[in-house]
Amino acid sequence: MGLFDFLKKSTVSAKIEKPLTTVPSVPVAEGKYYQPNEYYTAKSYEGTICERTVVTFEERKKTSVPSENGLYVAEILLLEYCSQGKYPHPTNGYPGFWWFEYGIRDVGAALESLRKRGFIEFGSAQDALKGLTIIQLKELLQKKSLSTTGKKAELIEKTAQAFSEEELEAVGVEKKYVLTAKGFDELEKNAYVPYMHKHPNKTTEGDIPSREFNVWSINRLLGMRNTPDWKSVVDAQERLLSSETEKENKKNMEWVKEYDPSGYKVIRTQDQQIKAVQKRAEEYYETKDIKAGEITKEAGDFAFKSLLKVCEIKPKAIVTAPTAKNAMYLAGHKFTGQTEVLQKYLSHNGQLAEMLFVANDFRVLLLTR
Repeated sequence: MGLFDFLKKSTVSAKIEKPLTTVPSVPVAEGKYYQPNEYYTAKSYEGTICERTVVTFEERKKTSVPSENGLYVAEILLLEYCSQGKYPHPTNGYPGFWWFEYGIRDVGAALESLRKRGFIEFGSAQDALKGLTIIQLKELLQKKSLSTTGKKAELIEKTAQAFSEEELEAVGVEKKYVLTAKGFDELEKNAYVPYMHKHPNKTTEGDIPSREFNVWSINRLLGMRNTPDWKSVVDAQERLLSSETEKENKKNMEWVKEYDPSGYKVIRTQDQQIKAVQKRAEEYYETKDIKAGEITKEAGDFAFKSLLKVCEIKPKAIVTAPTAKNAMYLAGHKFTGQTEVLQKYLSHNGQLAEMLFVANDFRVLLLTR
């Protein structure tokens, strides 16, 4: 059997038999780590074309494949978050995806189950430092009148050296779960779970069942194999589905071209613009190591050249995220911000670009920058 035959084969049905009618609750004492109860509904995006009924963890177990050690997708993903030193009781509470995507309402209970089965255990207060925010670390250092400069890793090291285990517990640093050897092994063998959880091209479950590309479809493909080359299987599946989608899109475009030539021209131009930007991003990430949140010349160069690529295709509108000006400076691009970049490459006859804030009918134009 060829690889693509394997990819097309699914040994577990994805059909959910029992629809959810009521939403479970969490212990009152744990409520502060969650959104208000009304946030957790039986359906997500109710009343829209994106409406989906939440599949509970227990119901999901009937349609997914457990690992060799008996863990399901959501439990493996919990191991990933425990490895980051954030659970239990993360600073900003448990994200809503635990309920809406994985059907777990009481995250604390799921964690306790993993602890009892030997996948996680409580670490020391020193271990918990990596789960603190930079602000929290600086507040601890200020208690001992120590320097608060440096990156997060440096602040963690300073705090660990300055405080004993007892002192950290006394100031309220909560011990967090860490992985046991069993937990590390489980996460390593099922690394596809956190990978697919964050995959930028994953699809929404149920949209087009034959073209699903998400953690659930990959789980059914891999089964209990613990395939060391799971990445190659995932990549092949993505290529297969991408090829099928491209063929379908091409067919639809031929239809548009025949019945709406002007509309075809607009769509075609937009597609070319999007592909140009995507190609630039792919090329850059293949050759540069950029880490989100870190100010480096590589990141500044990528931000600048992304703007430059957009300017080259002369778009009618641009949506950008904030850019660190000092990162662009490190890369040798001496602009005070994105506005100045757009002005240089898009203005006509000496026109100036200005920053305008809009809220309904209210407008604010900056006079100074």
